[in-house]
Amino acid sequence: MPIKNSPLIKSINLNMVIDEHHPSLDGHFPGNPVVPGVVILDQVMHLWQVENRQTINKILHTKFIHPLHPEIIYNIQYTPKALQKIDFVVTLSNEKKETIPTVICKGLFSYDE
Repeated sequence: MPIKNSPLIKSINLNMVIDEHHPSLDGHFPGNPVVPGVVILDQVMHLWQVENRQTINKILHTKFIHPLHPEIIYNIQYTPKALQKIDFVVTLSNEKKETIPTVICKGLFSYDE
């Protein structure tokens, strides 16, 4: 059950990786696997729900811009937009901080209090 009035995280910058043996990769371009969008969105939703104890009720929109390959480090950032709506951006890890990180996908979801 969600916690009322819990503070929302503004961003998470965790080093995350989809394992090269993830079962979804078998059918996604053998020899040059690409992580399916649904797997990325599952990570976005799961992390939000665990960290905030809020249930996502709807992904309002998502745009995929760049493919994500297994074993590549990526980050997820959340930004509150409006009442019970959160922007998210998934980027390739930018450990050197020398350039703007590559956006994998971005979107907006709503959640229940």
